[in-house]
Amino acid sequence: MWEDVFSNDWVAASQRFRHLCDKLQDSGINVKSERLLIGKKGPVEEDLAIDTCILGNPDCKRLLLSTSGIHGVEGYPGSAIQLHILRDILEEGLPDGIAVLFAHSLNPWGMAWLRRVNENNADLNRNFLPPDEEYSGEPEGYHVVDYLINPTIPPKQREKGFFFKAFRHVLKHGWSKTKQAIAEGQYTRPESMQYGGDELLKGPSLFLEWLTPMLDSAEKVVAIDLHTGLGKFGHDTLLVNQGVKEEKIASMRTRYGKRITSLDADKGVAYRTRGDLHQGLMARWPNLDWTCITQEFGTYKPFKVLNSLRKENSWTHHGDVEEMHTHWSRLDLLKAFNPKDDDWRGMLLTRGRILFEQATEELREGAK
Repeated sequence: MWEDVFSNDWVAASQRFRHLCDKLQDSGINVKSERLLIGKKGPVEEDLAIDTCILGNPDCKRLLLSTSGIHGVEGYPGSAIQLHILRDILEEGLPDGIAVLFAHSLNPWGMAWLRRVNENNADLNRNFLPPDEEYSGEPEGYHVVDYLINPTIPPKQREKGFFFKAFRHVLKHGWSKTKQAIAEGQYTRPESMQYGGDELLKGPSLFLEWLTPMLDSAEKVVAIDLHTGLGKFGHDTLLVNQGVKEEKIASMRTRYGKRITSLDADKGVAYRTRGDLHQGLMARWPNLDWTCITQEFGTYKPFKVLNSLRKENSWTHHGDVEEMHTHWSRLDLLKAFNPKDDDWRGMLLTRGRILFEQATEELREGAK
């Protein structure tokens, strides 16, 4: 049912994105497309790139930025949402007074090779540290949970002990502290989960370079970053970075609804992060009027998703498999973040489109 927007590999997703951008240009919309080549190859020797598209005037003061795939395998549902929106724009036209910027698959290597991280084993949503912050340190408690999430031998496909150990760890240390220690981002263990890198990496650097001319001339930006994995199956949570003032969050709830949730380990499904995309953008362009939303669609239970992540990472670094691209650990990881379920996919596309429309309305208010 959803085959026209849900792709089976990065090549198909990229081709569909670029084809729609070409069709939009043919329809008379002002379109500027660019491929940001990262200098890496995919499983069939394809050149991997971040595909970008600007709809409307790049010098517009009001911008809507849509990004997907910073977490590799999460790029498949993220791509589907972007393709769905692009098709609607093709039919309905571009809203007046704004420009829309699409960045498709910010981590093309991870998407192509079915990993959540990039070729450096880096979580790119922990790689956007502010320019004055060092790539060092790890969360309090990471060393305590390290044994659980970073086994030094390849795990078995059917492994029962993990869930018991995870449950016992949470009973001892608490759920909030456990998820915060695991997910915040660490910069000391390059082969371990949630590694944020040792510098600003090539993909993020290319993306920031592409964005700079538009953001330097902008006044207001609504940024939506698309993710999957956290929360109730098929339902989306709209995550807002820690540090955003309460009055701003209250205003966002008025516009976007009760799904707006602050990134806080003690509240809901979220946790505080370090070096995520939106933090990096706001730190580099602090004078812009920002509305940043991470749209997170739930898939499976937290321990199930975590187990898929730890198994894939462990097999990558400690397994003895030549064709990792087709290994069961990576196929399981893909399923964890991109369920092949019609109801889930329908909810994803519907809510992705609704949020895009709400962001458009925010930008158009007061636009000249």
